[in-house]
Parts: sequence; C-alpha cells; structure tokens
Amino acid sequence: MTFMKSSWLAWGLGVAVFLAIVLLGEVGPSFAQSSSYCDSYARNYADNHSGSAAGDVLGSAVVGAAGGALLGGIFGGGRGAGTGAAIGAGVGAVSGGVRRSNIWSHNYDFAYRSCMRGH
Repeated sequence: MTFMKSSWLAWGLGVAVFLAIVLLGEVGPSFAQSSSYCDSYARNYADNHSGSAAGDVLGSAVVGAAGGALLGGIFGGGRGAGTGAAIGAGVGAVSGGVRRSNIWSHNYDFAYRSCMRGH
C-alpha cells in the first residue's frame, strides 16, 4: 500500500510540475527576439505609424511657399513674391522631410527597443 501511495504522489507531483511549467510559460516573462526579427518589426511599425512621407513634404512645401510669397511680396514687390514662394517651398519641403525622418526614427527606436526587451 505504501508503494501505491508513493507512486500516486510522484505522478501527481509530476503533473503539477508540468502544469506549472505550461502555465508559467504562458503568463511568465517573455524572452527577447533576435535582432533581425526586431529590425523587421521596427521598420514595419515605423512605416505604419509615422504618417505619409509625401503628405508631410508636400504640406510643408505648400506652407513654406505661402509664407515665402507673403514675405517676398512685402519686401520685394511682385517679383519678390515669386522668388519668396520658390525659396519657401524648397525650405518647407526640406523641413517636412527632416521632420518625417525624425518621427520615423523615433518610432523605429521605440519599437526596436520594445521588441528586444520582449514586449
């Protein structure tokens, strides 16, 4: 009878350990991913969460052109408005591209670090 009790105890203990491993594996801390996986994940995340590159550049160019035309018109008359618009559009487009690049980099860094930590 003692043999029977100890075998049931061993079996029960084995099942308990197995269940604990399975359950803790599901809700326990997750492990970090590989750097190539996280790079791909972060690029995808940044692409999807950084807005439209064309929209940012075009929008900034339009605002820059309007501001440049206004300033050029004030300081240079009729011809100054055209020159100011062209310069403003160029400066606006460049600043819009830089802004979009900074947002993308921030989103990439955030997603990559999160992925490497296993979150």
